[in-house]
Amino acid sequence: MLKTAMIIYNPAAGQNKFHKIMPDVELLLNQAGYEVTLVSSTEEPESITKIAFQAASEGWQAIIAAGGDGTVNETVNGIMRSNNRPVLGILPIGTTNDYARALGFHKDPVKAAKQIAKRKVLKVDIGKCNENEYFINNAALGKITEITYAVSKKKKKRYGRLAYLLAGLKMLPHLKPVDVQMNFDGETFAGPILLSFINNSHTVGGLESLVKNAIINDGYFDLLILKKVSPARLFSLFLLLKRGTHLESADVIYRRVKKVKIAGDTLNFSYDGVYGGKTPYTVECLHQALDVFADQEMLKKESY
Repeated sequence: MLKTAMIIYNPAAGQNKFHKIMPDVELLLNQAGYEVTLVSSTEEPESITKIAFQAASEGWQAIIAAGGDGTVNETVNGIMRSNNRPVLGILPIGTTNDYARALGFHKDPVKAAKQIAKRKVLKVDIGKCNENEYFINNAALGKITEITYAVSKKKKKRYGRLAYLLAGLKMLPHLKPVDVQMNFDGETFAGPILLSFINNSHTVGGLESLVKNAIINDGYFDLLILKKVSPARLFSLFLLLKRGTHLESADVIYRRVKKVKIAGDTLNFSYDGVYGGKTPYTVECLHQALDVFADQEMLKKESY
């Protein structure tokens, strides 16, 4: 049966990579039984969110985000704000492509299109922030969130995912603690922290060891809170992170939670690498709220 699929693409992502692969992707999806329409984002703020919302509301059966994590986030927000929710697909053309990797997609977008063409669908959790904002991979608070939107296009082009790592290492000695109040599933934390992550998958900023056991459709977030520590201790924690043993540290609070309330006067908040604003924020896990294309065999290997 013929199905309708809209591909929303960011022409600037991946050094205009989508233009080069567009004919191959369209052919693959046509052969899989999809009537494909291509729509480019514009310079208008949240243009992808608006396009995705309209497409979802009009009854499109699949919406495929071609770009990086920011493109995916805007597409998710458009779909989740509609009463009709088509299947989400991802063609990884960004720098880190965190959630595409979490779904088992190949880093080559043409090979990812072949995976989408198999029509294998999985229900996944979605994060809801306050009243009308959503994320699919992770939310974060603290100064370190600035990395995701402060790294220049030139550096991303030159270094790829390494650009974020280098920026993070450069920022570590200058991180300052901020006071925060967090309530999560009946527990309260109040005090100074350096940063916090609310994860839906195991991969954030190209790091796949942040929360290795995170599951994308179990109805829980993986909450990490890094307490106030010295620069030297922070660097040692970073080394533990590379080995995947950081969750055992007394300086880290780790919980699996369904809902988090966050208050703090000077806290930056971001989700999927997109700047969200300042706290307060209430973050809630919507269990299996969205259907996505995924590579089931790759997910089995990751124990999802």
